Amino acid sequence: MWSLIKKISLLLLIFLSFFSKNLSSEQKNIIETEEEIKKIYQSIVRIDSIVPSDARTANSLGTERNGNGVIIDENHILTIGYIVLESEKIDVTLFDGRVIPAKVAAHDYTTGFGIITPIIKTKLNHLPLGNSDNLSKEDFAFVLPFPNQGRGSAVKIVSRRPFSGWWEYYLENPIYTYPINYSWAGSPLINRQGEILGIGSLSVGETTPGIASLGNMFVPINSLKDILSDLKKNGKRTRDIKPYFGLSLEDSTGKVSILRVSKNGPAEKVGILPDDIISSINGKKISSLEDFYKTSWSFGGPGTEIKLDIERQNENLSFKIKTGDRSDYYVKPKYF
Repeated sequence: MWSLIKKISLLLLIFLSFFSKNLSSEQKNIIETEEEIKKIYQSIVRIDSIVPSDARTANSLGTERNGNGVIIDENHILTIGYIVLESEKIDVTLFDGRVIPAKVAAHDYTTGFGIITPIIKTKLNHLPLGNSDNLSKEDFAFVLPFPNQGRGSAVKIVSRRPFSGWWEYYLENPIYTYPINYSWAGSPLINRQGEILGIGSLSVGETTPGIASLGNMFVPINSLKDILSDLKKNGKRTRDIKPYFGLSLEDSTGKVSILRVSKNGPAEKVGILPDDIISSINGKKISSLEDFYKTSWSFGGPGTEIKLDIERQNENLSFKIKTGDRSDYYVKPKYF
């Protein structure tokens, strides 16, 4: 493991040396030696999870998943939630090669963060949380997956702009980086001070709008700070919960079209179908996923009744949906 990290460290140190020449003394990075990089790697883990075949996400995400995580305190490991969502078994590989069992401590569907905790009491070395609000397009950072998952790489922050996902997911200000690191899932984005800036979520084809530029999207760490204590205490956020429809959506044609309707979800229960087009929400016209999320979420959380106006072939229809809480629709983990 250390021989691999030595190779990665050399590349990162060369990069740091090159891009630190013009920095003021106040801006100088504190990562200057192999030992400092090794210390950072002691806080990065590999995560392997097993999901039951009857889980809602089994078909789309698989029943065997793996990715990365980063230790944020002596008891908790932060990752991207889809790695451990609905899992019944989680193994965490530590820097020294030990494999320990873990369980889901929290999942936040709004940000996509997942938090796990060891089942066996284990001493964990953590990294501090940085400030993702201070990033600019001129900043460089490091994507650091667990060494046997993929090679760490230096990346550039290229944009901060909203992201709308088809799975009822919207982020206002995620971090886009270039070039791509192919082991992004759950990998921490680290600044030159060894602080966590974000957690790897996706690969994207346009990190810079309108330009083909394959890179990654990271969920910014500042979106965790206000909810972290809530997640640790309750296993999920207990305020500002987004309403759930049970829809997979797309807007490539300038209209919000329904790709899939989740079984037994709020939308299916009232008769909404794939290929329906949503034209308005509570009378307000929409034409994009961002419109859909911002408008529907503005009326309240789970349990809110919302009217969707639908175009179905040559017919205009209206449906009143009582929205749900997404966490109620997933398999609950059963551990030891």
